[in-house]
Amino acid sequence: MKKISEYLNEISQREGYSYFYHDETREIWISGHNRGVRFDLLVRPIKRRYIKVVYETPDERKVILFLSEKDALNRLKKIFSSEETVETV
Repeated sequence: MKKISEYLNEISQREGYSYFYHDETREIWISGHNRGVRFDLLVRPIKRRYIKVVYETPDERKVILFLSEKDALNRLKKIFSSEETVETV
């Protein structure tokens, strides 16, 4: 989760998103506007093995369970890359 935390903190500072990290549960919460669409993002480790990502916009909610930090980080990079659109996340 360290790489994910560092990446999301960097993105939040650069884009002006609200960033919150909860020490006990190791959850990361981010809120802001991505390409003009309001979003909320939750990243939560589950049993030190899996990573759950919840990406919400006003129109939809996507919940994804990853088996590794590397896979979760790659998906998060796609979400915040300039080429992707919110609909294809």
